[in-house]
Amino acid sequence: MNIYVTRKILARLRRNDGTDKGCVPLSPGKYQANKTSDGALEILQGSNEPLYLLPFVWWERMEMGEIVIS
Repeated sequence: MNIYVTRKILARLRRNDGTDKGCVPLSPGKYQANKTSDGALEILQGSNEPLYLLPFVWWERMEMGEIVIS
């Protein structure tokens, strides 16, 4: 699915091996994303390393119009 980030937001960075690398900012723009089995939104990056928006952040940001899913 495509998502559009309308404002700079923070996302948790997790590597493919499951390690957590803290938070990184996502710049406004269009991203490719998948929903994971645990309910997080996985945003795919060019380096084949996914970023995850945690579920509570995702819903809060959607209500504020900062993330739009198409």
